[in-house]
Amino acid sequence: MPSVPSDRICSILGCKKPKTFRSGYCTDHGGGTTDKAKENAKLYNAARWKATRDQQRSLHPLCARCLCEGRVTQTAHIDHVFPHRRDQGRFMANLFQGLCHSCHTLKTIEEGRGVIQHWTANGLVEYVESDYGFAMASSASREGRIPE
Repeated sequence: MPSVPSDRICSILGCKKPKTFRSGYCTDHGGGTTDKAKENAKLYNAARWKATRDQQRSLHPLCARCLCEGRVTQTAHIDHVFPHRRDQGRFMANLFQGLCHSCHTLKTIEEGRGVIQHWTANGLVEYVESDYGFAMASSASREGRIPE
């Protein structure tokens, strides 16, 4: 009798070994941790990021996009509004927003198209990559601090 494919085993037909994190394959078939994943892990596992993440979750426990659309959903991800691309400076000096898992996925898809979405109390603000400096300076002046 046919069975439903498992999402936890290697994608190679007949292989029963577990797939590796963020890969569809086991280590024998090319799965493994990439250099990109290792660099991201260093950033996301740092104590400074964990403190920032916890602070953001405390300040914004509900998904920003869902709130704008009239839904109440718990924050699952603290999103970097501007993609950091493993740049440590941009990783910590960024705009952050709390998003549920599905809204975070949708935002990531839009980033692939070149649109950066920031959900605020006033609704959606869309940026492009070159708006980073402007957005950070505007954020700093609203908060009464000098940009780093």
